[in-house]
Amino acid sequence: MAYIKPAELRTGKTGKEEIAKRKVAEEELKSDKAISTTPPKELSKEGKKKYKQVISLLPDGFLSCGDMFVVGIVAEALDRMAQAQMKINQGGLFDDDGFENNAAKVYERYSKIFEKFSSKLGLSPKDRAALAVLNVNAEEEKNDPVLNALRGDDD
Repeated sequence: MAYIKPAELRTGKTGKEEIAKRKVAEEELKSDKAISTTPPKELSKEGKKKYKQVISLLPDGFLSCGDMFVVGIVAEALDRMAQAQMKINQGGLFDDDGFENNAAKVYERYSKIFEKFSSKLGLSPKDRAALAVLNVNAEEEKNDPVLNALRGDDD
């Protein structure tokens, strides 16, 4: 999917009407229920702390209840990365035989998980913007008289 900025961050040749439509569409994609500040019970002790920390870093109203699962994955990945980093700091990147410390592989695995899910956190503003563009385009196509005539819609 192409990089699409949230409506409020758009610059350049975007009309006021399009920006207004996109803002409405972006807001409709968010849930009304706020995310719980109580972390999921299956998270580790440190993962629960990271969960609360992630929520506190983001503006109020940014996350909704459906984002709890993604925040949990991000928090647990951060905890696993910290554990792996401690093992790397204790034992070094390589053992005495020159083999890579397994903790380095664990760190790499969880950093990829962190990167993937943190970018999707609660449908990031970028992702909401992309979905909003799709919704606006679909609405415009639905109301296009030429397309309606081609489809045989006689509204």
